[in-house]
Amino acid sequence: MRVLERIVEEDNRQRALLTRLRESAEPVVIYGAGVYAYVLKRFLAANGIAVAAVMVDPSHRSADRLLDSKVSTTDEMAPRLRDCHVIVGIVNYPAFVEKAVKLGAREVHVVDVPDYLNMPAAFMDRAFVEENSAQFELAAGLFADDLSRETYIAAINTKINEDLDYIRPYVRLDRLYFPAVEIPLRKDEVLLDVGGFSGDTVREFHEISRGHYGRMISLEPGEENFAQLKSTIDTLCLSRVIALRVGAWDEKATLRLATRELHIDNRISNDGVEEINVDTIDSILGDLGSQVTLMKLDINGAEYRAISGARHTIQRDRPKVVVRLHTKEDFFRLPILLKELAPEMKLYLRQRNFMSMMLVLYGVFHSV
Repeated sequence: MRVLERIVEEDNRQRALLTRLRESAEPVVIYGAGVYAYVLKRFLAANGIAVAAVMVDPSHRSADRLLDSKVSTTDEMAPRLRDCHVIVGIVNYPAFVEKAVKLGAREVHVVDVPDYLNMPAAFMDRAFVEENSAQFELAAGLFADDLSRETYIAAINTKINEDLDYIRPYVRLDRLYFPAVEIPLRKDEVLLDVGGFSGDTVREFHEISRGHYGRMISLEPGEENFAQLKSTIDTLCLSRVIALRVGAWDEKATLRLATRELHIDNRISNDGVEEINVDTIDSILGDLGSQVTLMKLDINGAEYRAISGARHTIQRDRPKVVVRLHTKEDFFRLPILLKELAPEMKLYLRQRNFMSMMLVLYGVFHSV
């Protein structure tokens, strides 16, 4: 596959839409009040677009505000929708677009947020692919199936053009970290949860496995997130879960963490206000005397450094690896790194919902 030959660069309709929204006198309303709506709201603000209101279905209203915006129901907002720009703030948007029109909306738009690490800039451009064409070509040849290779090209085109039409045919709806197809779970899994956040992965894994697993080890360096992680574990009475307030890196160090309102977009940064401790996965597991069968990494751009510090673990334990792609460099450097560490690992790339930031790389060792 020649990657560059399949890259398309068209007029960027999303940037034109953002300009129109910024110049319009009509108010902007977001449908949805969850994680994606939060990121979308920040993206719009970074592009100079104010959000007048947030709306959700009555059954999904769980809070009165999303940051500084009031959350209303679709019933409350319906009389005003004809005179608004409605921006879809949920990841699985196709069903709602038709519903919004039925509610009376005249202007319904889907905006693909590039990723919180890049806002407000676009995620990737063709020049970047050209500059790194050898790396992209190498990575493309490492995937284990045609769907991964086609998803790879579609994802690159989506990022360059900020157009979700490219990736939509390759969406395969499934659980993000623990898909039933690529990674069927064993009853004795030992999960290393890198990026414990508030305990959402711990909760999900416990529920999916129905409590049938060997152990969970969850790493979360941030103070507030770690407190929530511990609270989740205590609330669910999970005796086989170890929570460690440490981040995964390629050396032992003290770094700084830049935090945000909901903490989903925290990141390591020299100007961060919070100090965190980090160490290699090899060292962390060595201190625990533990092996793992499954590793999940979702740490906002630090995945490459974390996997670099897991060389011995990957080669010794041969765990299944699940990793989110947060940066443009990760499109090639993560597949290349995993195959360098474990040439026999099979790599699969999947688009897990309809927004481009939900692109996941899976590494699996198949039994002989």
